[in-house]
Amino acid sequence: MRSGVRHLLGAGAGLLATPLVAAGFAYGHVQLRVAPDWLPLAAFAGAALLVGVLSGSRLSPLASLLPGLALTGLAVAELARLDLSWLRAPGMYLAGGQVAGAYLAAVEQLVSFGAPAAGCVLLAASAFPSRWRARPAAPEAPPPPQPEEETPAPPPLPKRIPSRY
Repeated sequence: MRSGVRHLLGAGAGLLATPLVAAGFAYGHVQLRVAPDWLPLAAFAGAALLVGVLSGSRLSPLASLLPGLALTGLAVAELARLDLSWLRAPGMYLAGGQVAGAYLAAVEQLVSFGAPAAGCVLLAASAFPSRWRARPAAPEAPPPPQPEEETPAPPPLPKRIPSRY
């Protein structure tokens, strides 16, 4: 596969995985704190598995860089106390100010726990230079061996070896 196609597929995988990782960590962490159950545990484990797959060396580093930048940027924006009210309550303006408390709790848990952890892991996986290089081309088959030339036989030894004595 050519390097451009590999990076294009990796960017697509990263864009698709970003909301899945965020939703899995947000839902899983909040629901596991309320009452341990199989569905939140599966969402949390699925998000962690997806982070692991994106960090693998077989994919383009863009697959881990894009979600890593998004999640780390979300955590840094929260740490810098930037106005994230549009993220916490996107339907607040449409719903007349009524936003479910579970949604706000999920976003708070994502920003405080899931986003920094997953973002740093994904960014660290993208930092390796070997992931950005294309694989070396397969070596060509060696040429067939040349037939060996026959070496001439040595001259025959004399029948009698003269002696000095």
